[in-house]
Amino acid sequence: MKKVLIVSLFGDPLSNNNSRLNNVYDYIDAECLIITADFDHGRKQYRAGKGGRKAMYLHVPSYKQNLSCKRIYSHLCVGYRLYHYLHVLIEKPDIIYCAMPTSSAAFICGKFCKKYNIRFVIDVVDLWPDSLIPVNKWFKMFRCILYPWKFLTITAYRYANVILGESIRYVTVASQYNKDAMAYPIYLGIDLKKNCELKEKSQIKLEKDPLEIWICYGGSLGNSYDFETLLEAVKGISENCHYKLLFVGGGETQDYIEKRIKELGLNALITGEVSYGDYLKYLSYCDIGINIFKKDTLVVHSYKFNDYVASGLFVLNNLEGETAKIIEDYQIGLNFDYYENPLVEVLRDVCTHWDYYKNFRQNHSRLIDEKLEKEKIYKPILTAILN
Repeated sequence: MKKVLIVSLFGDPLSNNNSRLNNVYDYIDAECLIITADFDHGRKQYRAGKGGRKAMYLHVPSYKQNLSCKRIYSHLCVGYRLYHYLHVLIEKPDIIYCAMPTSSAAFICGKFCKKYNIRFVIDVVDLWPDSLIPVNKWFKMFRCILYPWKFLTITAYRYANVILGESIRYVTVASQYNKDAMAYPIYLGIDLKKNCELKEKSQIKLEKDPLEIWICYGGSLGNSYDFETLLEAVKGISENCHYKLLFVGGGETQDYIEKRIKELGLNALITGEVSYGDYLKYLSYCDIGINIFKKDTLVVHSYKFNDYVASGLFVLNNLEGETAKIIEDYQIGLNFDYYENPLVEVLRDVCTHWDYYKNFRQNHSRLIDEKLEKEKIYKPILTAILN
């Protein structure tokens, strides 16, 4: 059986989360070892306990903010320790799969693979540093200074034998620097059976007024998302709509969101960090899922979109490209923007005519079957990589 080294600094090998790291490990027919950091990026704390998937944890410095010098330093430390780990391996793997970000880890893996003639697979989960520029004013000002980082990313792309990506656009961007690599877009995917099992184990129980429309944002409360526009939109419909707003997750903007909820007088709940099973259970009570990113984002397909679809939510989305097209083609929600079609107007229309729009939720099963069913996504592509 072939040996595969899975390198990913994000995701939790111990969890049941729907993450790229876990999906590749679970669906690839090979002997796998995960190399990851001992610091959990989502929870901002060191990982506790071992078990589940076979993993090696590299020690890194902690950080509190996603956009900070400490985080960059932590990623550089991971690169340094990864370099030394790879070069003391007695038995070399047949394949190294590396999720990007980070660029440093992918560069180190790529160089190692070239030296020892190992098949190298890059999975572009996010475009760094490009995706960080729209969400941070300092990155916008020092775009030129980020060129060495960009060069590291491009060099890593050029080392790859196979390029995967969480969207067609990401694969296209990476492939323009490496025309020889096989390229496959591969969505995160949905496993409805596993989701149902996790929800059944959850102890979460909520009382819901049948006349209320529950609007939710699910996932990390990070800097990439436009929470101000979301909160203002809900305020704009609050006098005419019987609603409840849920933020299912935690993160560094949680204090700001709590403050704005009080200032705006919204009927809202922030759950804080929850397990993936509880997260899915909260979503199961909701009606509308908001997929909202800051203006000029380079993201075209988000992981939370898969959870919204799996939970049967009517999706309101401002990502352009692939996600927008899926929503239009399968009629599972509506798209909005910052100009002619703002969120407040779209949300008001949906809530006002909810008896009509709630019927869109019956279209999710066709989308899952045709595009997002996990086994159909992963099995053929991972088999092709092994062969």
